Amino acid sequence: MKLVSLSEHLPDATYKAELAAIQFAANWAVSENSKINLYTDSLSSILALQSASSRSNFVNKAKTDLFKAKNLVGLSWVKAHVGIQGNELADQQAKLATTTGEELSIPAPRSYLNRTLKQLILHEWCGYWNKYTSASGIRVRGFLDTVNPNFLIYNKILIYFLSGHGPFPFYLHRFKRVNSPLCTCGLVGDADHYVFDCSLTREFHLIKPTEASKKLWFKNLMSNKQAIGKMTNSFKISNDICDSLTRDSP
Repeated sequence: MKLVSLSEHLPDATYKAELAAIQFAANWAVSENSKINLYTDSLSSILALQSASSRSNFVNKAKTDLFKAKNLVGLSWVKAHVGIQGNELADQQAKLATTTGEELSIPAPRSYLNRTLKQLILHEWCGYWNKYTSASGIRVRGFLDTVNPNFLIYNKILIYFLSGHGPFPFYLHRFKRVNSPLCTCGLVGDADHYVFDCSLTREFHLIKPTEASKKLWFKNLMSNKQAIGKMTNSFKISNDICDSLTRDSP
């Protein structure tokens, strides 16, 4: 009797071990030209072999080998842990294989690789997010304290506001596009100024959140079309102001 253990402890290692055993038995039946019936308590393995849409090379190879042995091999499901002698013996051998078996390397499934890569990317993203010490990075973390792939922002107006990178004298002055970081009203012309304070955008002002409520405020803002519309109008005015300051620059 040959005992085999999986060398990689993947989340679906048991399921893959069942498939490997079925495939091994089918190939043995073909090589020995012997008719056999296989009994397994792994319903997931049977369903995988029945599926016509599997993208797993491992599953499809097992299906191919089983098809080649179709006149020699039968496959049946049995209920687990109900005292069926053959199934109990197989479970004992499976446990024994974990310590004394010959290792079998099986490629990880695409789903596992995708999940692992997403976790690694998210971890790298979190590290970059927390280490980003620029003024814009600190500002963004004031409204969003962590990264979340399900919480992506596509609206350019919200991105202007979050980052502070947009049609604002304070931002454009960094690149010498305008001579002064001040708005024409005389105050610093940054994103907050036009959304909350500027006399020229008064009719479109939003209520300024406290430091403690910034995150909840921004979360609500994302689904508030009326508030985003006001912010859009404020930034149209700030853009016009920047245009006038650009024309006045020597």
